[in-house]
Amino acid sequence: MNTSRRQFPASLVLLSSTLCAAPAPAPAQDIDTLANSLGSRFVADSAHVGLSIGVIRDGWQKTFNYGSIDRRRSVRPTPTTIYELASLTKSYTGMLLAKAVVDGKLALDDDVRRYLPASCVNLALGGYPIRIVALANHTSGLPKNLPPFPINANPKTLVTQYREMSRERFLKAVARVRLTSRPGTKFGYSNAGAQLIGIVLERIYGESYDALVVRLIAGPLGMTDTTTFVGKADLPRYAMRYDGKGNPMPELSFWRHIPAAGYLKSTIADQLRYLQWNLDESDEVVALAHRMTFRGTDERGDDIGLYWFLNRKNGQRLLRHAGGSFGTTSFAMLYPEAKVGIVLLANDAGASTETSLAEMAEILAQALMQAGARTQ
Repeated sequence: MNTSRRQFPASLVLLSSTLCAAPAPAPAQDIDTLANSLGSRFVADSAHVGLSIGVIRDGWQKTFNYGSIDRRRSVRPTPTTIYELASLTKSYTGMLLAKAVVDGKLALDDDVRRYLPASCVNLALGGYPIRIVALANHTSGLPKNLPPFPINANPKTLVTQYREMSRERFLKAVARVRLTSRPGTKFGYSNAGAQLIGIVLERIYGESYDALVVRLIAGPLGMTDTTTFVGKADLPRYAMRYDGKGNPMPELSFWRHIPAAGYLKSTIADQLRYLQWNLDESDEVVALAHRMTFRGTDERGDDIGLYWFLNRKNGQRLLRHAGGSFGTTSFAMLYPEAKVGIVLLANDAGASTETSLAEMAEILAQALMQAGARTQ
């Protein structure tokens, strides 16, 4: 993530600067107290290691960092500590897909086979093809992973077994799929679906997934640390990854050639810029990505847009997405009408870590909305 390789036109720099212009008054001081209480309690649990929190309300934003990026040495995370985003990557894939639709590159109702090799003719059932939108809302009928992961395989085994994964091998696995449910009718979470969209996007734009993220999202927003590759110079600020028992974990390296489901890395500072963009639904790309495409998933009963999960709480519309790798957990939450966003990144993948992050996000979001009511 060497920032020296990224130079952007002046117009994109101006777009980035507008995100930080004229911030709203800061919410009440008790947000700091609340975040510190939640974060300190989280890392006091020996199952956890480090935590970065980012909060936004109507332009005002702040980061909080706790614990350590490495169990072997006490190095506190900072706003520029790099974490694996894992499946939070899928929200980026949804944003890129929305951008492709707005650019006229494809339509959500297109048959996906239009953009794939002839060997993928199997991606239909009973005359009903997998459409692009079904990949983005997990109703394609594709399995969770392709090739399917062995049952109860440990991370080391998976990394070894799939280290030669390539786009070609992935597409061969796609061509062997036999659908058992009509596409678009049944929710079933699928990393393979997101990876397939990534390949479609690469084909229609003629660029790699990483290049698309940089050119269409990270660059315009001034996100200098969001990419698929961590360079040697940036390794000291790359958080080590752990399971819930404190064992070091590998990164999802076997997804490097099919990255769209979970291979992005980023920082809490960059994620705040990303959430700030997602809070601006006057942007047609953002609005499209947030629009419901399927009702009633088995993820907390949420509906779903283009990968963003959708629901309502206390009369407020909310969006959320989580991510979990072998050794990191991420969680992002948005309340668009209240202009409130929360993102949390942790360098452990304990059994209850995602639940803990989701609970902290909701507590902070409700406090921020109450603070907003007091200061407006």
